[in-house]
Amino acid sequence: MKGIIFFLLLLLPVFQAYAETEWEKWLDDIMLDGEYSEASYEELYDNLLDLQRNGININTATRQELESLPFLSEKQVMDILEYIHFHGALKSINELMSIESIDYSTRQLLQEFLYAGDKPEKGFPSLKNIMTWGKNELSLYTKIPTYERVGDASNGDYLGYPYKFWARYSFSYAKNVRIGIVASQDPGEPFFSQSNKYGFDQYSGFIQINGLGSVESLIVGRYSVSAGMGLVMNNSFSLGKTAMLQDFGRQRNALRPFTSASESGYLQGVAATIRLSDNLRLTPFLSYRKTDATLNEDGTVSSLIYTGYHRSQSEINKKNNTSISVGGANAQWTHGDLSLGATAIYTHLSRPLNPNKSAVYKQIYPEGSDFFNVSLNYSWLHYPFSVSGESAINEKGAIATLNTLGWHLSQYVELMGIYRFYSFNYQSLHSNAFSEGGKTQNESGIYIGMKWQPRYGLEIMAYTDFAYFAWPRYGVSQSSYANDNVVNCSWKSGSWQFSGRYRLHLRQKDSKSASGISWQAEHRLRLGAEWTAGEWTSKSQLDVASTPSSSSPASVSQGYMLTENIGYNAGKWQIYAGGKYFHTDSYDSRLYSYERAMPHTFSYPAYFGHGIRYSLVAVWAPIPSLQITAKAAVTDYFDRSTISSGQQQINASSACDIEMGLRWRW
Repeated sequence: MKGIIFFLLLLLPVFQAYAETEWEKWLDDIMLDGEYSEASYEELYDNLLDLQRNGININTATRQELESLPFLSEKQVMDILEYIHFHGALKSINELMSIESIDYSTRQLLQEFLYAGDKPEKGFPSLKNIMTWGKNELSLYTKIPTYERVGDASNGDYLGYPYKFWARYSFSYAKNVRIGIVASQDPGEPFFSQSNKYGFDQYSGFIQINGLGSVESLIVGRYSVSAGMGLVMNNSFSLGKTAMLQDFGRQRNALRPFTSASESGYLQGVAATIRLSDNLRLTPFLSYRKTDATLNEDGTVSSLIYTGYHRSQSEINKKNNTSISVGGANAQWTHGDLSLGATAIYTHLSRPLNPNKSAVYKQIYPEGSDFFNVSLNYSWLHYPFSVSGESAINEKGAIATLNTLGWHLSQYVELMGIYRFYSFNYQSLHSNAFSEGGKTQNESGIYIGMKWQPRYGLEIMAYTDFAYFAWPRYGVSQSSYANDNVVNCSWKSGSWQFSGRYRLHLRQKDSKSASGISWQAEHRLRLGAEWTAGEWTSKSQLDVASTPSSSSPASVSQGYMLTENIGYNAGKWQIYAGGKYFHTDSYDSRLYSYERAMPHTFSYPAYFGHGIRYSLVAVWAPIPSLQITAKAAVTDYFDRSTISSGQQQINASSACDIEMGLRWRW
């Protein structure tokens, strides 16, 4: 197999690079190592892919639709709407050049999500038109390993085939009707046997209707809701610290269908956004879903499980053994630059949460069957200032508040500050907000960021974030502090684009050499260069890390990784080839790097140890409506004879995966 990969790499001059889109480059730029979980990465990627595939008609776009684009600030959203209001429908997206707040890089991003179309006829379309002119799309995907895991062996614990597979079907008509169905299967899960007698391990679907009178949007099936700053309700993605400088900390009040194959991060039932007046909208939602859980001997829940894996009998025994019922609503009043809102949500679990609280840091974990949260949010834009925030309280009386202040000093300089306070007693099962510790609990802090464009093509972003944790955390037996600092620069000139990012992350943790706690410093550096000229594309990247060693308190763990991607354009064929060489002392200095993946899949893995990784993605579109994609990827380790551990262990130093996908539109 390695020989085949090498041979295909020699054919680079024959094919076209499967080039990254602008939004994929943006997504790669805002990611900080370890800031998101793999599921969060994939959900954010899938949401952006869904927005790109469906597109938004800028001439009919609502404020809510534009706010679904995470890289737009509130001022940019309002400037676009005001421009269309005063100048009429756009003939081309290039007219956005006339809007001062929309810079070149933002225009490049918008061109992948917006189009200038005609305004549709008023009223809801007839069923005949929907069935006649609706668009269909079918996508198939499979991942085939060329190795055997311990769990896949004849005496292993996995009960199914070692292949990953999913199928997606979608139907859409303009912006009025959308239908989506996803069936997915993880490696090792039974297929048309045992616990999955009806085929796949998971089925997901939704029906969305927009523009039905005063009902702006109605979704039946799986969906996600975002309200305010995410302190009470946000089971969608939450952008990190770098991205906050892009959208200037604006709120996200959104109801969208859940299109991912993930088995977490969604509600299931019915939800709607209803226009009560020109300024007032109400979004009620009801949900009932089952989830996996680890149970205690008395039948209570020790912990909820969101991995979605049902490969072994022990994992199958935990499948859907607990149900979660949710009811809530968000009301939002908007008048010009001012927006006020309120959110309330009630959650009931069929089995009470009863986690093991033997460790001090676990004593603030959620406990019980019933949870209630309510919040008030606000947003006000008055150039050059913008403020927004949300304050919430739970059934125990504990509070959480998050507030932002933005200041546009000029067209080229923007400053931003964020203050948050999350009580250690505040608990919300559906919150997902800005934080250092990854939870909307036990944290207070101040964030100060800057975005500066000293000249055309050059952009500098920097922030510092101070956080305090009143309650002990994992690895810290008392109150502690953290300080996160990042400087990010990018410069585009002609065919070249250069980038650099340095991160200094300081955390207090228990000292292993003495009593009390001590500061530990983590340094990370990334340098990149991208070249585009005619048919050729090339991207080079260097990542370096220096972190405290978990095995020896007096030493540090260091590592580096070199990444190279190259491609060539030759008509209907496309190809993208990438290679990585990594060398780290341990897992502590692991390095993350984005890798071009198949449609609807996302790859941002961690690399550690000593080895190489090389991959090839080829795309063939024989006709415009049909696209066939294939990928082969190999990881070779020089410092080990086995990969991973437990049932996932591979008894070899090398692993190769083959992926294939098909997308058909009609």
